[in-house]
Amino acid sequence: MSDFSNIDPQSMATQLAGFDVQTLQNQLKTQKSKLASQQTALRTLKSALTEFRTSMQNLNKTNAGMLKTSSSVSVENMVKVTTTSETRKGTYNVFVEQLASSHQLAYNALDEDAVKNATGSMKIQVGSDSSKTITVDMDNVDSLAGLAKAINGVSDNPGVTASLVRTNGEVRLMLSSDKSGAGNALTVSGFPEIENSKAVTLSEAKDAIAWLGEKNNGIQVSSSTNTFTDLIDGVTLELNQAQKDGDTPLRIDVGVNTADTTAQVNAFVASYNKLLSSLGSLTATGSGSTDRGAFAGDASVGNLRRDLNNMLRTAIGGQDITQFGLSADKDGKLTLDSDKLKEKLTEDPGKLNALFNGDKGLLKAMDKSMDKFLSITGGEIKSREETFRRRETELSDRSDKISTRYDTAYNRYLSQFTRLQSVMQQMNNTANMFGLT
Repeated sequence: MSDFSNIDPQSMATQLAGFDVQTLQNQLKTQKSKLASQQTALRTLKSALTEFRTSMQNLNKTNAGMLKTSSSVSVENMVKVTTTSETRKGTYNVFVEQLASSHQLAYNALDEDAVKNATGSMKIQVGSDSSKTITVDMDNVDSLAGLAKAINGVSDNPGVTASLVRTNGEVRLMLSSDKSGAGNALTVSGFPEIENSKAVTLSEAKDAIAWLGEKNNGIQVSSSTNTFTDLIDGVTLELNQAQKDGDTPLRIDVGVNTADTTAQVNAFVASYNKLLSSLGSLTATGSGSTDRGAFAGDASVGNLRRDLNNMLRTAIGGQDITQFGLSADKDGKLTLDSDKLKEKLTEDPGKLNALFNGDKGLLKAMDKSMDKFLSITGGEIKSREETFRRRETELSDRSDKISTRYDTAYNRYLSQFTRLQSVMQQMNNTANMFGLT
């Protein structure tokens, strides 16, 4: 008779319960692996599209498009010139007559005793607008420091700063307009020691004055600051130093920065080709030595690739990319003929921006095409992420059910083999009694 009394109920229960759920566990493992691959692919797609969108937006910033311009000034440090993509090449003559300055007043006759004995209100008005007035109750002020603090602490201060300066052992109050320009002059009244007639003018409130052309013969312009943004289209002038009568006007030369513009176009090419490569890998059919992509046969991803390809071949304002030296190979990837681009920039550089930049340009259209996938309200990326999260929950629930099934089977087998072991032990004991072993 076989001896089954030495069987291990726990080992047998573990083995048989494992057989019961093995198929389900294998299926679950395959499904989890597939889901993980899909999630990884979706993250790769999202990263590629987001990176491409960021690149398109950087190349299509306001006043900073594909076309890059440069400038030079005949005399260094007199004027800082900043150009944008909207700047038109040319030579401009500018004479700087006067720099803008802020109004600054110092009060030599105002001492601690005068402040302590002052009564009533002191008023400081900025410019001609009476609503821009600070009123200080002098009955609540007993020192120069307290007066400065009261002025600076006004909640609706229209642009006045009070400070204390120390010279030759004496402390003086100084008032400064926060903004430059003749329209921001300070008018102070209230008690004799503080009125304008008692003040020493440290700096006058003046507008900047410049001439487009020669002084007194050109076009005079003024600004409350030393920055002119509307004098020349696409050019910002920051005045640093006034010229003297009889000086020759500054010559400002503005032109295309071919090297930087080429770099911009190459940045577009690199961004587009990188995205195209990512989409190609994700949608690969798996023929030959190529692995099958996670989005092979996916209509939405395939349509995006075709849409981008069609945009490249669409003329905008009578211009297309081939006129600027761009061409696509059989796989759709772009290459740039720098010489052809340089030739086009020499002829009419403004057309590069017309093609690529602005709300109707190629960059905006390509950026907009990302919405279908990247929109946070109804984009496909978000929709698929939500679907994958639901699938994760389903697989987690299925894993719990398999675990429950395993535990039930294990307990059942453990009970059965424990009883069998007990019976076999009894039978062996009986056989021993009758000498049957």
